[in-house]
Amino acid sequence: MGKGLLIWLVVLLSACSQSPEYSERVQTRLQLGLEYLSRNELAAAQRNLIQALQLAPKDYRCQLAMARYQQHVGDRDAARRYYQNALLLAGQNRDVINNYGAFLCRLGQYNAAQQQFSKAAELSGNDGRADAFENAGYCYLLAGEKYKAEVALMVATQDYPQKSLALLAEAERRFGKDDRDTSRFLLDVYQRNFAVSAESLWLEIRFAAQAKHPEGVKQAGEQLARNFPQSIQYLHFLANEY
Repeated sequence: MGKGLLIWLVVLLSACSQSPEYSERVQTRLQLGLEYLSRNELAAAQRNLIQALQLAPKDYRCQLAMARYQQHVGDRDAARRYYQNALLLAGQNRDVINNYGAFLCRLGQYNAAQQQFSKAAELSGNDGRADAFENAGYCYLLAGEKYKAEVALMVATQDYPQKSLALLAEAERRFGKDDRDTSRFLLDVYQRNFAVSAESLWLEIRFAAQAKHPEGVKQAGEQLARNFPQSIQYLHFLANEY
């Protein structure tokens, strides 16, 4: 599903405490099911995830994967049951908590979602804490609370600087999906807090072109030429591909 609004699913494909052969069967079915789900091949996804669940009903990963499947097909009640099963099995697992929070956020239950993200942050090291704050930021954005969204996203990048690249990638993705208001917000957050990049300038150029602001196109293009003359973005700019 990609990033979307949040990090929706992190299923840890680590070894189970069962025999190696048993663990491999479970893991294979999980991997196949999630791969089919990512390609929207729902019958194959369901078949493999059900088999994984039958093999290991007390493995939280199987419950979490089925929750994701049910969420994908729109059965919210079933998704909630599987999320709650996963929480019963692994209530202190940050990935379970993060994903349950993301599910609640999608339902519009913003306060409950933020409680889950706060719990996940408290349980995590720097990388896991960054995921929790990143999720919280996108959930605040979905709720229309842009100031809180920016604060949470900045905490995420302070804990894990590579998150700045994810922020810019999300701005790019939203631009491509015509969600221009959100894309503009995310680009502005990036530009206020991080060094200019070929990617951020290229997105700025396309915003200016869309707004029929040739001076903005020219200024960003000149900066692109100065700072990143070898970039693919500069080649696109020279070809007027914006």
